[in-house]
Amino acid sequence: MQPKVIFHNKPGIALTKQKNVGLNDFPFTLNVGIGCIFSCGYCYLQNPPFCYHTDWGKEAKIKTWIPDKLDKELTKYQSLPQHLKRVQVNPATEGYLPQVMSETKKQLNRDIMAEVLEVFDQHWQNGNKWMVHLLTKSHMIRKHLPIIAKMKEQVQLELTITTLDENIARKLEGFAPTVKKRLEIIKDFSQAGIFVRVMCMPFIGDKNDAIRVRDKCFNLGAKGFKHKAMNYFDDQELLKGNLVKKGGKHNTVFSDLYVKSGEDFLDAKGNTSSVTLSMPDKKWQSFSNKIMTVVNSGYADCNNLNWGYVK
Repeated sequence: MQPKVIFHNKPGIALTKQKNVGLNDFPFTLNVGIGCIFSCGYCYLQNPPFCYHTDWGKEAKIKTWIPDKLDKELTKYQSLPQHLKRVQVNPATEGYLPQVMSETKKQLNRDIMAEVLEVFDQHWQNGNKWMVHLLTKSHMIRKHLPIIAKMKEQVQLELTITTLDENIARKLEGFAPTVKKRLEIIKDFSQAGIFVRVMCMPFIGDKNDAIRVRDKCFNLGAKGFKHKAMNYFDDQELLKGNLVKKGGKHNTVFSDLYVKSGEDFLDAKGNTSSVTLSMPDKKWQSFSNKIMTVVNSGYADCNNLNWGYVK
């Protein structure tokens, strides 16, 4: 059955303010669409409330209005402290779905993701500097390699690779691109000078398996590694093709494997440090000074701006 592509034309909010802005939380998220058709077995989008908005795995919506709204909202928030001008793009959708990109080009003669990137780039060039964490597991991002290479000061590519085993990947990740294609993205984007973080999330295996994923990707040029074990569903049942919920969210991690992904930043003497910064409340109606531990997210590899508690 051919997946359905829906054009979402009613304007909404582009930048979603997050309620909790902690050490490893993004102040903002942005999703260019709603839903996904890769049908990864572990995907939380098949749960409420996400499944109320699209038929999971069978249809995806693209927000045709989002570049214009993003432009206005980046301007609206331009006076925020630098450490709050950070966005994770597409944490709850996939922005590089081949069918969506093809239909949007064919019917509207547009490339929504390219337009979004160009908005971020234009603001950066005009002095309104935002850090963009671009999340994907699609090899179709290669189409935007020239754009992202031009934006390498402000972009970190976050590429999902949950396993090196193609057989396991096929069992878990539906119609997502192969592991081989994603490894090629790491190599090509790294060679272009773009910071690549491997999102080994969710992960099935032991610590040695996670190390193998990390080392393989680092040998191809990746600079960051973030790990989190399977949550929401029973991992062994998923491998059998059965969707069995665990009854809660379980975020088991091997935190010592994190590299430039929010772990404590250590100075030349191996010490941690902290800074006092203005941070928002849960409703972003007020700000107060808070002591923030300095974390390492690889920003210094991208640019020389002062991002407060993020190095």
